[in-house]
Amino acid sequence: MEQGETITLPDGRKLGYLIIGEGKPVFYFHGFPGSRLDLHYQKVISNIGLRMIGVDRPGFGLSTYSPNRKVSDFASDVSFLADQLGIDKFALVGVSGGGHYVITCVALFKERVTHAVVVSGAYCPVDTEGMMRANKWGFRLVPLPILGEWLEKQQRKALLTMAEDPDAFMASEQGKKMLKGMPEDQLRLLQNPEMRDVFCRTILESYRQGDGSVKAYVQEIKLMKKPWEVDLSEIPSGLVHIWHGTADTNVPVSNAYKNAKAIPGSHLEIFEGGSHTFLFDNLKLFGKLFEILVS
Repeated sequence: MEQGETITLPDGRKLGYLIIGEGKPVFYFHGFPGSRLDLHYQKVISNIGLRMIGVDRPGFGLSTYSPNRKVSDFASDVSFLADQLGIDKFALVGVSGGGHYVITCVALFKERVTHAVVVSGAYCPVDTEGMMRANKWGFRLVPLPILGEWLEKQQRKALLTMAEDPDAFMASEQGKKMLKGMPEDQLRLLQNPEMRDVFCRTILESYRQGDGSVKAYVQEIKLMKKPWEVDLSEIPSGLVHIWHGTADTNVPVSNAYKNAKAIPGSHLEIFEGGSHTFLFDNLKLFGKLFEILVS
């Protein structure tokens, strides 16, 4: 599995990224837990004319943690990376916690973005109505001093236990409990050996920086609870595509409707019965995604 590399940013931080495929450049923003290695989920479209570039956000994978950063700061990091790679114009794809970064990049660098696709992404501040109980409590408690980092360390422990030996975890009582309440399409992903391998590898990579990664997780939650830094009404009409499943309890579909209302001429597609990971369970959708990105 390809691992990627780093560049040094103007302020001395490292930015990790991974490139797969050749063709039209597309920057891919991972969710969380996640890392640039999420890009291996997308390999099916990287082999048909796209140069997919997965980027680690600060504190994840190979990218240096950056305290007190803003969503727009990461957009500047991506713009710098594009310059270093000799890329003038590019498309964007963001899944889950990467969605609002795509929208912010479009607003700030609209002259450089050809197409943007947000899958299961959040509005800012995130709408938690209809969200599963654990996630909703996470958004309430994780931003709190001391408690937040302690909670994220507990989550890290559980996720790393699963990622290091998924078979043993799923056979345990904790694993069985998790699987029992999981949507059918997410279950199929975990039962697919190749997809499960990518899932485990990207989780392990997301916590590469130890406590720095824990701080980054807390930071992500805090940033999702803040209003947009940019004016979405200034995004050129028709540039943004929004995909969301009706059965998503990680990031409820209400977030998609709010984004679509705020972004001029956005292309909203709602997938009946789709959960948070509906994209990865449907090869036909990857084909549709490819058509958007190369058009």
